[in-house]
Amino acid sequence: MKRFLTLALVCAGISACTTTTTGPSGYGMAMTAVDDVRANEGQITSFGYELSSFNNWDGRMSYLEEDGQARVSLRLRQDGGEADYVDLAIAMPYLDGGVRRFYGHTAGGERVAVELQAGPCEAAPGNGHTYFAVVSYGGETLSGCGREVARDDNWSNYLMSYLPAIDACLDEMGDRARHVSVAYTLPGGNIAIRLVDRETQTWECATREEGMAINSLRQLDGVDIMHGEGDPIFVRGEYPDFGEGCYVYETVRLADGSLVGSFGFDTCNATLVSSREPGVG
Repeated sequence: MKRFLTLALVCAGISACTTTTTGPSGYGMAMTAVDDVRANEGQITSFGYELSSFNNWDGRMSYLEEDGQARVSLRLRQDGGEADYVDLAIAMPYLDGGVRRFYGHTAGGERVAVELQAGPCEAAPGNGHTYFAVVSYGGETLSGCGREVARDDNWSNYLMSYLPAIDACLDEMGDRARHVSVAYTLPGGNIAIRLVDRETQTWECATREEGMAINSLRQLDGVDIMHGEGDPIFVRGEYPDFGEGCYVYETVRLADGSLVGSFGFDTCNATLVSSREPGVG
């Protein structure tokens, strides 16, 4: 579902593969928002986002596919009351400015907008919040946190815990490194980072001391491909142009807005990362 979504939306943004209309704030929409309320819990899918805050609201966004197009169903609950349901359109251009944006209207015609900025959000209870969430609903602005919900627990959900090892490995590789393709924990608890160099070769950098020191750096070949590699990639400290290297990019920022780096999602099976079967979710 995630790979379908990325390809479909980038197709819409680049070559107008789907009909677009102009939405609020000047954004084009990949599909028209539906005004009716969808209260069927059976629509909740395995790919989306859970939203929460300390301010007595929570929500769930679920990506759905109908007739080859993606849309989003939002379930929002405030002050422990009954949930409201709204269908949202995905703002175009996709990931404009590196941020996920969604727009729609309630059954009564009120505008609804959701913005998700990737980053380590700490304003909500629980663990694993990887987005700052802002929801405009009923004339109010609700701020909180979000986390991705998917069939597979993606390595990118743990970016901040891998960051010391990423930095150590990037320092070891120097200007040869182009981007990170995956990070993971080795047997024994040490962290490994895979990096792609400027000749598209993949390297495994094994660390110790909680990622602060390098154990080894070795070049890999095709038989070493692992699940989740390249989905997404990560570029440290930069926000590349849309489509650069055949990727569409999502920024990762801290609460103060400072840039950590960017996740890149492959849009045309680029060879800059190790190839594998597309992941589900």
